[in-house]
Amino acid sequence: MPTKAQPGYAVALAAVGLLCLMPMALDAPQRPTAVAAYDRLNDVQPHRGGAGLSVFPTATTYDCTAGFAVRSKSDPRTVGMVTAGHCFALNRVLGSGNDAGGAIDFGAVTAVKYERNVPNGTHDMELITGVPSQTGPQTYAPTLWADPRVPSAMRVVGTGAAGLGDSVCYSGMVTRANCGFTVQTLSGSKSCSREPGHTNDCTIGLAEATKPVSSGPRPGDSGSPVFKVDDKGNAIIVGMLVGGDPSKDAAVVFHTLQQIESPDGLNVRALTQAL
Repeated sequence: MPTKAQPGYAVALAAVGLLCLMPMALDAPQRPTAVAAYDRLNDVQPHRGGAGLSVFPTATTYDCTAGFAVRSKSDPRTVGMVTAGHCFALNRVLGSGNDAGGAIDFGAVTAVKYERNVPNGTHDMELITGVPSQTGPQTYAPTLWADPRVPSAMRVVGTGAAGLGDSVCYSGMVTRANCGFTVQTLSGSKSCSREPGHTNDCTIGLAEATKPVSSGPRPGDSGSPVFKVDDKGNAIIVGMLVGGDPSKDAAVVFHTLQQIESPDGLNVRALTQAL
């Protein structure tokens, strides 16, 4: 991935006092290293946020990361998982690794909100649900993969709004759980396509958090949950990663939870566990 000094990356907007990145969407396939029997790259039911996603059946590459479990506001019977809208086409059946029985089904993309081929899109989100699928209905849990933390999973116990100066984390299938990013703007950032000839295709109005002298999200981390950590080590969901900068002075560019949950977004509500 190019450094942020190259086209399509960070541009300081000193005139308005905000750091506004123009990162590339993190949607290139990755080839993860060897994995354990069940983890974020072999994600059995109930599926967790932070899992690696690929077109079913999983072969040698993973494309994006699962965000967090949600319930449809218009049809409360429908439970699913969000990820970035640039990741997969509508009706694409997805997988997440393999187990002794073969490929692990994850569900299918049943709603996409993503404006392609435009310079000022406002949506980069999609919904995965358990039907249709290859192997039957799927289930999704308000839990996140959080390795290299111990334990390797954390409960989602709440939702909230990110505020300026807040410290947030994301959990991607490539770089895994990464914390200590400080929110710089709630709507002044953008994420742009990596596809040749389409690098001016951007999603605007996004939030951004930065972490000086650090590594950030990489291709394959798109869709990752963005969250705060409470004093008991549980997750509070605040958004979903759609782009970033993996270089030093790393950046996480994300849709806020409010954008995803709104009727203009996916019209869903994030699932949480009781304390």
